[in-house]
Amino acid sequence: MANRDVFVKNAVLYHTVVQRQSCLDQLIDGLSHYGVLSLLRENPSLRVLLDIPGEDKGQEADFVAGILKPSYSVLGSNRRAKEELMVVKFREFLQCVENKELSETYGDRTLTNDEEAFLKTLSPGHILAFATGSSKVPAIGFHPTPKLIFIHDDKKHLPIAHTCANELHLFVNATTMADDDEFNYCFLSTNEWIFIQHHLNNEMFNSYH
Repeated sequence: MANRDVFVKNAVLYHTVVQRQSCLDQLIDGLSHYGVLSLLRENPSLRVLLDIPGEDKGQEADFVAGILKPSYSVLGSNRRAKEELMVVKFREFLQCVENKELSETYGDRTLTNDEEAFLKTLSPGHILAFATGSSKVPAIGFHPTPKLIFIHDDKKHLPIAHTCANELHLFVNATTMADDDEFNYCFLSTNEWIFIQHHLNNEMFNSYH
């Protein structure tokens, strides 16, 4: 009992520092690389920023819609009006995803069991991951800036993602502009939805462990 203070101090030191030394070393290396460590040492009050969890807006439709900036044709052109309509459709699609109402937009269309299961787990954040490879905004932001690119092509209608360029390509034609049912189903039937499904599986695996 005479040495209890020393014992408690050493026990706390072991559990808070020594046991996690490798993780702390990596954190220090990372902070040092970007010059943040010296800044925190000079301004101790800034350390509170390390303890504030970032607000996760990746699952919000409006947030994802704001991240993907439309790359419009010249104002006043015939293509511009169609592209603006596609943006409205895309934002309504994201809202349906967020509210878990996407299946209701398909009307009499029969979905497979896999598609039904997919819709139950789909979120706006996964659409962002489809376009950029990440469901959340990186600490230093996206580079290059994520964009919605419009392709006027009558032969194609399934959306395409270019994650290296952070671009989501939407095809503008009679099929995609026909109704919300067809536009929304294009996202569900695209072959690249497997990428989103893979991302969903990884999230489920990480949350389980």
